[in-house]
Amino acid sequence: MSALEPIYLTDLGRSLPQIALSSERRKYHWQVVPYETQEFSGNMLIAGPETEAPPVTIPLGVSGWHRIYLGLWSNWTEELVRVRLTGDSSFVKVNREREPGTFADNYSLDERYWKTADLTSQDLVLGQQSAGMSQPAYFAYIKLVPLDDAQVEKLHSDRADADHKRLICMNDGFSDFARFRPTSRDEIWEYLEPFRDTDFGKMFWCPGAGGDVLTYPSAIGNLTGSKTRDFPRVGDRYIAESMQILAGAGIDTIETVVEHGHSFGLEIHISQRMEAFQCCPPFEDYFTGDFYAQHPEWRCVDLDGREIARMSYAFPEVRELVLAVFRELATRYDIDGVNPIYNRGAPFLLYEAPLVEGFRQETGLDARELAEDDGRYLRYRAGVMTEFMADLRREMEEIGKARGRPLEISAHVLNNAASNLFYGLDVPAWVEQGLIDNLISYPWRDEEIDVNYFGQLTAGSPVQYYPEIMPRTMPPEDFRVRALQYYAAGADGLCFWDTNGRHQRLKEWSMIRRLGHRDRLESWDDGDGQLFRTVPLRSVGGYVLDKYPPHWAY
Repeated sequence: MSALEPIYLTDLGRSLPQIALSSERRKYHWQVVPYETQEFSGNMLIAGPETEAPPVTIPLGVSGWHRIYLGLWSNWTEELVRVRLTGDSSFVKVNREREPGTFADNYSLDERYWKTADLTSQDLVLGQQSAGMSQPAYFAYIKLVPLDDAQVEKLHSDRADADHKRLICMNDGFSDFARFRPTSRDEIWEYLEPFRDTDFGKMFWCPGAGGDVLTYPSAIGNLTGSKTRDFPRVGDRYIAESMQILAGAGIDTIETVVEHGHSFGLEIHISQRMEAFQCCPPFEDYFTGDFYAQHPEWRCVDLDGREIARMSYAFPEVRELVLAVFRELATRYDIDGVNPIYNRGAPFLLYEAPLVEGFRQETGLDARELAEDDGRYLRYRAGVMTEFMADLRREMEEIGKARGRPLEISAHVLNNAASNLFYGLDVPAWVEQGLIDNLISYPWRDEEIDVNYFGQLTAGSPVQYYPEIMPRTMPPEDFRVRALQYYAAGADGLCFWDTNGRHQRLKEWSMIRRLGHRDRLESWDDGDGQLFRTVPLRSVGGYVLDKYPPHWAY
């Protein structure tokens, strides 16, 4: 940490324009509320979920490089604030950590490291999340810690070291639209901005729920929500409205993501859930596309003859539809790769007629008379999925040659050898035949990943191995320990499912964002006291909180 003294900006009543502030709770205004801690006092800014307070600028009045910390509060509410520097391209979203089903501590402020930046001629802009599922906002103070010349030089050297870019972030391209209803490019940029100057080198972005229901102007499928008249959830309506407004404004979501990610060196790989063709009521007209509805003859059939709500990859037409979506995305956009997601929606094929008959011709056996885990049939039907992966590799290689830059294939698979084979995924064959560049294992059905198996499988091969780090929320120290274990088992990097639900939790993010520093993790602590801390409150709005607080009455 810097030896220079930190600067506390605690009087947010100085924010501009002053007309946007009020000492009382008023619509379209930030309420200025005095507070005291054991260390300092000041004025925080508060807005309720329906306030629709406008962005305000907080003068910083400093020059040079500083570490920036944010002081956050909330009081029996969820909360979310949007912050950016005046020179930033977009806001980022920040909230307090809490245990599921609970509220954060009413009696303290959370101080959280945000980022390090040159603050010359810059101020901080505070915004409220009013679009979509609006959120209350509480913002108490800013702490700035100056850097000396040696620290600035070290920072630049670290950011220039590409060896740290070992992390992959995952955004489903769906939930953020459901929560925040973006209608502009800069609102979409907010989903990428947190990864700037971090150890994340790749983003996996989903172009829709899956199948042929998509979030970009596709010649193959339909725009998400375009055929729904009565939405199953409010968030589903927000997505549909967002898609329609963006399309009407000529804003292509995938193009926006690719361009902004590339602007600061983040690779963009397009993910697709390999069995998200359908869902049951009340989602049948929202998630289910035309392809599933029009082709019941290509659906999966279980051992007992019952139809399963899946499209079977035993049929060439199904494989071609999925290939066509990847092909369209890879030819239309300057993406860096594709990511078939197999950890959602298994199985991909079962006992369909082409499989049963083909197995009979090859072995003389009826697959339906064997145990479900009979290795002979499992290996046979896995060959179909390997053939699909080989077709995908050929497609991507041809497109890559045509544009003069290769396209990577990154496969999300299940947690161990047995689970993968049971569901038709012969991962060793994919590695041996060079059908994938990156392998990502996922804790299927919340079972532990056999990291040693995957580490040994990819060792000595060109395939890079990235286990998923789950659960989504853990103390910073648990993230560090898990990362060390995975690296020791042979991981080349780490992947984070639903990263868009993680980066606003700055206490955890202070560790996650730097887990690509594989060779330094052993010597780190969890960051408590340096990257995050708790500041006890004495009073808020003139009400004593550290003894006999008003909350006791409720």
